[in-house]
Amino acid sequence: MILDKVLFDKLHSFSENICHEFNIKEPKDRKSLIKYLDTLKKGIDIGEINSLFIGLMMYEFVSSKETRDRHTTARIFEDIFGELVGEKATDTKSRNNPITPEYIKKYDTLCLKKDWNVSHDLSSNKREKADHKINNYELSIKTLKGKLYDKTGTIIDTDFNDEINIGSLSHRALFIGLTNQMLSDRKGGLGSPRQTIPLLTSIKRDGYFEEFKKRINDYVKYVYSDDILIVYKSGYKMKITLIPADSFVKAITKSLEDENGGINGFTKIWYRWENNNLRIRYTALIDMIKKLNLDYFDTVLNLEQVFENKKFINNIDIIVKLLDEKIEDLI
Repeated sequence: MILDKVLFDKLHSFSENICHEFNIKEPKDRKSLIKYLDTLKKGIDIGEINSLFIGLMMYEFVSSKETRDRHTTARIFEDIFGELVGEKATDTKSRNNPITPEYIKKYDTLCLKKDWNVSHDLSSNKREKADHKINNYELSIKTLKGKLYDKTGTIIDTDFNDEINIGSLSHRALFIGLTNQMLSDRKGGLGSPRQTIPLLTSIKRDGYFEEFKKRINDYVKYVYSDDILIVYKSGYKMKITLIPADSFVKAITKSLEDENGGINGFTKIWYRWENNNLRIRYTALIDMIKKLNLDYFDTVLNLEQVFENKKFINNIDIIVKLLDEKIEDLI
């Protein structure tokens, strides 16, 4: 625990040293973050000492077989990432509802004589999305359990999570006036594509599908305006994907225009609600992004290289042994 604290406190120094060593800018926007992640991968591959320390922490606290199933890994990765970029997670700061644009405010006319309105719902949804703000660059971070790789690159566990919880999105704001059905997750029409497809089919039959498509475009563009960083916890292979907000929005909206009338393609991505949180399918999202040739970034940190570096691991073992011996002396 003491060594963990020492290493954690050194994370930003490790990161600054990498930027100095490889002559790159500290990550402060999308372009510099992509360059930084590419450089971190290179540093781990060639055995650069600061990169190895970061890779060691990524493996031990986030991606290893022993830790990847823990619910705390998401927050731990956010804390590690925050130290690397020199920022604290946004949930440590007070948040206020953002200013609502006119193209969202106009939907408030749907809520006359109701005790809620669309703009307040969506502004509350938007307020909670960003996990990190780096200067003016806001980023939503997601960690998923990926297929588990051993040191040789062999998959030893094929179980993985394909659903991303992208946070709250008011379904009452989305469907108001489009259906008389009482909606909720689970058995209330929104708990799976099997439920959502008949709902959207009825909306199309009643002539409201174009309005539904317009709301999806407006709501998603407003609420999901942050880039998304997805981290796969996969043992010795940590995959990291960065999806620009514009690519995310286009993939969602274009899925409503597929060759089968939009509904099937849309529900492959727009998967289900759970407790007002929207869950999407990562694989279907990436497939659509690739189909439309939209921008995104992928890299894989080869964390086995950390442990293949015998000099580095031997020094870590010496530090741990010295710490253990000192504790024994004290007790």
